[in-house]
Amino acid sequence: MSSLISFLIAFPLLIGTLLLFTWWPKVRNLIVVASCVAVAAVSIATVIQFGNGNGVFFGLPGGVEPGAALIVSEIAMTAFVVAISIYNRRFFAPVLALIQLGIALYLELAGKLPEADPQRLFWFDRLSMVMVLVVGIIGPLICINAIGYMRDYHRSSPMVKGRRNVFFSLLFIFLAGMFGLVASNYLPMMLVFWEVTTLCSFLLIGYSRTDETIGYAFRALNMNLIGGVGFSVAIALLAEQPNGLDLAMLTSGPVSGVLLLAVALLALAGITKSAQMPFSSWLLGAMYAPSPTSALLHSSTMVKAGVFLLLRLSPAMAGSSVGYLVAFVGLLTFLFVSLVAGTEENLKKVLAYSTIGSLGLIGGCAGIGTPELVWAGVMIIIFHAMAKGLLFLTVGTLENRLYTKNIENFDALLSLMPRVSVLMLVGIAGMFIAPFGIVIAKWAAIRAFLAVPGIAGAALVTIMAFGSSLTIFYWGKLLIKIMSARRQSDYERSIERRISWYEWLSEAPLAIGVIAATLLIGPLSDNVVGPWATAAFSAAPRTFLTMDPAALLIMMAAVVFLPAVAYWSWRHPNYDHADFYASGRSTNNAHVMGMALGGIHRVSLRGYYLSGVLDGTLVFNAGTLACAATLLAMVTAGVVAR
Repeated sequence: MSSLISFLIAFPLLIGTLLLFTWWPKVRNLIVVASCVAVAAVSIATVIQFGNGNGVFFGLPGGVEPGAALIVSEIAMTAFVVAISIYNRRFFAPVLALIQLGIALYLELAGKLPEADPQRLFWFDRLSMVMVLVVGIIGPLICINAIGYMRDYHRSSPMVKGRRNVFFSLLFIFLAGMFGLVASNYLPMMLVFWEVTTLCSFLLIGYSRTDETIGYAFRALNMNLIGGVGFSVAIALLAEQPNGLDLAMLTSGPVSGVLLLAVALLALAGITKSAQMPFSSWLLGAMYAPSPTSALLHSSTMVKAGVFLLLRLSPAMAGSSVGYLVAFVGLLTFLFVSLVAGTEENLKKVLAYSTIGSLGLIGGCAGIGTPELVWAGVMIIIFHAMAKGLLFLTVGTLENRLYTKNIENFDALLSLMPRVSVLMLVGIAGMFIAPFGIVIAKWAAIRAFLAVPGIAGAALVTIMAFGSSLTIFYWGKLLIKIMSARRQSDYERSIERRISWYEWLSEAPLAIGVIAATLLIGPLSDNVVGPWATAAFSAAPRTFLTMDPAALLIMMAAVVFLPAVAYWSWRHPNYDHADFYASGRSTNNAHVMGMALGGIHRVSLRGYYLSGVLDGTLVFNAGTLACAATLLAMVTAGVVAR
C-alpha cells in the first residue's frame, strides 16, 4: 500500500516535470496517454490491494520521514506566490502566503511541532479509496481529452500563446497533489498537498494570461489562501494537543473546546476550497479557463478536496453548533446558486452553479453528521464527479466546434451532433433524472434531514426541497434544447466528424461509468459507502439503501431510456416539420400569432431565464452576505467553545 500511494504521488509529479520540457506534440501526446494509463492502472491496483476495506495507516517506503521537506516546500511555494504576485502588482496574496509561512516557521523553529509518527503519515480507508478512484480514473480521462481539446483551442484562439507543455505539466502535478491530499493523515503534510492544488489551479485558470483570466486566477488564489491561513492556524492550535495533528484521532468522535475551534478553522478551509458562498466567485472565474481545467477543478479534483475534508471532519463536529452552521452554509449556498442558475444563459456557468450547489449539499450532509447523511454525501461525490466531468468535457467539445457557450445557440443539437448529444443526455440524467444515483442520494438526504429535531430540521428540509426543485428548471431547459431536432445541411452534419478521437476516448468511458455506477448502486452502498459511514459513526444504527431485484430491473430500464430515445431519433431523422398552433389560432411562417381584439404576438421557443422576475446578481450577492454571516457565526461558535 505504501509503495502504491507513493507511486501515485511521485509518478505524476515526475511526469509533470518531464512534460514541462517536452515541446514536441507527438512525443508529448504519447507521454500523456501512457502516463494516464499507468496512473489509472495503479489506482485500481491500490484499491485491489486494499483488501477487506479496514482502515490502514502507513508511512513512506523504508520508514523515511518527511523531515525538513515540508517546511522547504512551504518556503518554495510562498516565494513563488510573492514573486508572481509582485510581478502582476497584486499584494493581498503575498500577505496571506507570508502569514501561513510565518506560522509554519514559528512552529518549526520554536520546537512547537511534535514529531510525526512515521507509520501514521497516511490513512487509507473506504473514503480514501473512493477519492483515489475518482482522481485516478476521471483525472487521466480529462488529461487525454485535453490533447484534442487544446489543439482545437489554440486553433480557434490564435492570440493565446501556445504553452501546452506547461498546461499538461500542471495537470499532472495537480493529480499528484490530490493523491497526496486524500491519503494524508498527518495534517502538516496534508496542508502542503492542499497548497499544491491551490497553486496549480491558480496557474491553470490564468493559462491564457489575459487581463481577465489573470484577475480570475488571483481571485481563486486569494480565496483559497484565506482557507489556507485557517488551516495553518488550526495546525498551530492542534500542535499543543496530544495527537492533535493526527487526523484519524482528531475525527474519531465529537470534540469540544480548543479542538472544536480547530475543527471550525479546518471546516473554513474546506468551505473555501469547495467554493461555498461567500467564496463561490473564484470557481465561476475558472469558467474562463480551457474546458479541461473546468472539468478537472469541478469534478475529480480541487473542489472535491474541500468536501472530502468536511466529510473527514463530520464525526468531530456532529451535533455541535459548528456542525449545524457548516450545514446551513452548504444548504444556503445550494439554494441561492440554484436560483441564480435559472437566470443564466452561459452553459459553462450553469454547470459551475450546479457544481457549487452539489458541493453545498455535501457540506450540508457533513455538517449534520449522521451515517445516512454522510452516505448521501459520498454518493453525491461519486456520481457528481462522473456526470459533471462528462458534461464539462462535452461542453468543451461543443464550444470548440460551435464557438459559443450560450444555451440558446444549441437548438436542435441532437440532429446536429447526435453522438455528443447522447453523451450529454447521460450526464444530465446522472445529475437530476431518477433513478440515477445523485437523485437517490438527494432523496436519502431529505429523509435524513427530517430526523433533525426542531426548527433547524424543518429549515434544512425546506431549503433542500426547494433548491432541488429549482435544479429541474435549468436542467429541463437544456434537455429540451438537446432533444429538439431538424434537418441539417451536409456541412452541419460534418461538424461532429471533426471531433478528435482523444475526446471520444475520454467522454464515452465517463458516460459508461455513470450508467454502470447507477446499476451497481446497491453493491456500491453495501460494500463501500455504507460500511465507511457506519465505521465513521460507530454508535449510530445503519439505515442505508437496499435494492431488491425488481427495483434494479426498473432502474436498468430507466437508465437507458433517454439515450435510447435520442439514438433512435438520430437513426430515423424523418422529422415532422409543422407550423406553430397556439391558443386556437394558427401562426404564419414568421411565427406571428393572432390575438384577441386584433393584437398579434410573436411565438418564441427560447428558454425562460426569469427576466424581469429575478435579478441573478442581486440573488448571488444576497446569498454571499447570508453565508458570510453564517460562516462568521461558525468561527465565533468555535471561539466561544474554546
